[in-house]
Amino acid sequence: MSTSKVKGSSGLFNILLIALGAVFIFKGILEFLPVIGILVPPGWDPVIGIGGQWLLSIVLGIWCLISGIGLFKEAEWAMGQALVLLSLMVVITINAILSWIINPGIFDFAYWPNYIIILAFCMGVFGIIYLIITRKRFD
Repeated sequence: MSTSKVKGSSGLFNILLIALGAVFIFKGILEFLPVIGILVPPGWDPVIGIGGQWLLSIVLGIWCLISGIGLFKEAEWAMGQALVLLSLMVVITINAILSWIINPGIFDFAYWPNYIIILAFCMGVFGIIYLIITRKRFD
């Protein structure tokens, strides 16, 4: 009988992180299209500036993909990277979440990126808690 420690990756969490990364990349591309003159569905107001919101979405998405793949391998760096990404998601989205709680009437149900904000906030909060609780498997 072996007494070796068996690591068990949480496939669902890893897949959710990868899927969220893909959604952020998609959102970033759709926000970039108006910058180069390509029409997108009505209601999109891209943030154009230094870097822009589109660039932040794409970079965050790419790192979520990398981190999710690394978590499948139980890589310690992936856990640290995921904690940083999830923390950023909470910090980036908390202002919108709080404003919707304080004044629910300003929530635009037709603007689908609002649902990404809610998803990113929830994934960030619960993901941080989950990774802290299961941190022993990365030792």
